[in-house]
Amino acid sequence: EGPRNSVRLEGRRRFNRGLFIIDLRHMPAGCGTWPAFWLTDEANWPVNGEIDIVEGVNYQDTAKTALHATRECVMDDVAEGSKTGSWDTSIGIPDRKTGIPDMTFRWAQNCFVYDPHQWLNQGCVATDLKLEGRSLGMPLNDNGGGVYALEWDGQNRHIRTWVFSPHNRVPSNLRDAMRTATLVEGERIAPDTNLWGLPYGNFPIGEGTNCPASHFKNMRLVINLAFCGSVAGNRYFMDCPTKYKKFKTCEQYIESQPEELNEAYWKIRGVYVYEREWVRQWN
Repeated sequence: EGPRNSVRLEGRRRFNRGLFIIDLRHMPAGCGTWPAFWLTDEANWPVNGEIDIVEGVNYQDTAKTALHATRECVMDDVAEGSKTGSWDTSIGIPDRKTGIPDMTFRWAQNCFVYDPHQWLNQGCVATDLKLEGRSLGMPLNDNGGGVYALEWDGQNRHIRTWVFSPHNRVPSNLRDAMRTATLVEGERIAPDTNLWGLPYGNFPIGEGTNCPASHFKNMRLVINLAFCGSVAGNRYFMDCPTKYKKFKTCEQYIESQPEELNEAYWKIRGVYVYEREWVRQWN
């Protein structure tokens, strides 16, 4: 056992749409850490999908949003000029028969968790380009944190995602919406994503797209911090080469109680969830 317990907070309410915002002052960072802010229905995974709003491992410094789904959910129909980010890549996937790595360059645009041309459970992954390696982990913390937002809107046929850091880059409408969120109805300012600029990630879903909206449903919010595991642990030798020389596994490194674990904590200013007024009335 190591010096730190993992942490997991699960919401009770289920969602089929919404605007999800987290305002961070600090997020867990450093070798062996695996923090995430995400939506899931784990009892029915991957049938009901998964949406990773914020997720990072080890020293990663660039925000990513990933969707995980069953077959026939592909992001190859994204309109030009509809986002500022790019896609993650899938290179070096071992051939199932020979084991030889396939070095063909591919974008990670297939949300199917078992797509044979992507890493297992990679999903379709949008990556931020605008903040140039300052939108996650230690660089984000050095900026004093930031705000992440994801709009899940099957009615308007998209899932879109933003990151703003430092806080003086947060759009005034979003800043005012968070500031007035605790006021009585009528005094609150409604968030309007059309005033925030282009998202870094844009995932078309619903009618007329290559991903039916039914791939994502009945999910709840989760905030967690894991150590090592199938992602941070498996990447340990690549992401933490200096530590790897002394500690041959991620678990051994964490058990050594390194000073870097002092950075393994969440400092959350607020979590905000919005639904359109007609949705609240219908519910």
